Amino acid sequence: MNRTKRRRSGFSLVEVIAAAAIMATLTTASFALVRTANDAWRRHRDDMLQRGQAISTLQHVVRRVRQAREVAAISPNADMSGYLTLQMADGTLAMWDHNGGTGEMLYGTSAPTNLLAEGITAANFVGLTANGLSTTTDISKIHAVRCTVEYTLSRPMGSVTETVSNLAWLRSW
Repeated sequence: MNRTKRRRSGFSLVEVIAAAAIMATLTTASFALVRTANDAWRRHRDDMLQRGQAISTLQHVVRRVRQAREVAAISPNADMSGYLTLQMADGTLAMWDHNGGTGEMLYGTSAPTNLLAEGITAANFVGLTANGLSTTTDISKIHAVRCTVEYTLSRPMGSVTETVSNLAWLRSW
């Protein structure tokens, strides 16, 4: 009798289970890496959008201050949810008001009702005299305005507050 051994083709059950376990581990690790990278990308995108809104708000105010004839109204120096009204060269008014409750910066010509930016945690307007150093709330003595805008960025370990600021001289002075 000639007995020949027959080889079976295929994988044993142990090999299949081991391969499936390795594949499941690699898949889980890959998803964790992709999720972490996606979260970092989203955080960066949100930071840039928030920073962009704050800088755009500041640029908008500064550009109009430089075109203004005079300051018509300004919030007290310590008010971190301030307002500013400018008398423009053509006689119209330009108004800004920060709503501290909603974090919105509003703009308008007859009333500040148009949304300029969201996520602004503080807006401060400080009137400066002709020397550019002394602060004043007397609108007849204001020759420059220091504008400061604060915004908050979310981080995994907590929030971070950033501030942008600029000094703009009234054109008519």
